[in-house]
Amino acid sequence: MQDETARVKTSGGTIELRYAGQGPTMLLVHGLMVNGHVWDPLVAGLRDRFRMVMPDLPLGGHRTPLEPDADCSLEAQAGRVIEIARTLSAPVVLVGSDTGGAISQIAVAREPELFDRLVLLPSDAFDNCPPKLLAPLPFLAAVPGVVQAVSFSLRLDLVKRAMMLLVSRSSVPTPAITELIGALPGDRGVQRDFGKLLRGLRPSVTRAVAKELHRFRGRVLVVWSRKDPLFPFDHAQKLAACFPHSSVVIAEHSRAFVSLDEPDWLVERITEFIDDEPSGDAM
Repeated sequence: MQDETARVKTSGGTIELRYAGQGPTMLLVHGLMVNGHVWDPLVAGLRDRFRMVMPDLPLGGHRTPLEPDADCSLEAQAGRVIEIARTLSAPVVLVGSDTGGAISQIAVAREPELFDRLVLLPSDAFDNCPPKLLAPLPFLAAVPGVVQAVSFSLRLDLVKRAMMLLVSRSSVPTPAITELIGALPGDRGVQRDFGKLLRGLRPSVTRAVAKELHRFRGRVLVVWSRKDPLFPFDHAQKLAACFPHSSVVIAEHSRAFVSLDEPDWLVERITEFIDDEPSGDAM
């Protein structure tokens, strides 16, 4: 079955979606400076089990800019995820990674009945938004010309590879990185959206939503990396403890982008999680 594409109107602009596979709905939310192609290594292993919906949210790796006055905050991005989810066949399994994990947390806290289950990969959470290593980004993004200069530098293969080393232990081919970062190196509208998102990253958002995660009563799988420069290892259990029904598995050979580093392992963990019927409350 060929992948399908669509464009969906959401608050502030149009979002491009890609669909693959058949079965229950799985909505996958990518992270900062990439797009839905970060999930490509999972498609072959999941397409016979799930209808995978992979939006290109306006987080920097997208190709279609939002309207000039659009809200690019994490809360607004969560609103777009909710709008997309409402167009999909229930039940919806939500999967979030990196910045997309923070967005997913906001979405399930805001609309807990809309989603059936949640898978959280290494993500911004608590006081780690943006991750401490990237803490200067919101301030630098406020300096005129900085976002454009950083974006333009991504035309260089060396810069692309250096960026990926921060989030993936795998050797990602340069053409694949180019696909992942979308129009960011050359599109001023995408750069505008990216800059607004960066300026809105702040730990007060993720600290606040952590207090509301108990509202989501569905089952949660927290998938975390043991050695990751961006997301503290102790956040795995701490995040799981925010939900009534949760479990934790550890990716031993990944950085933040587990879908790139251990795709076969991640496919197995997600499939087990969906297939496993709880015998009681678990955490």
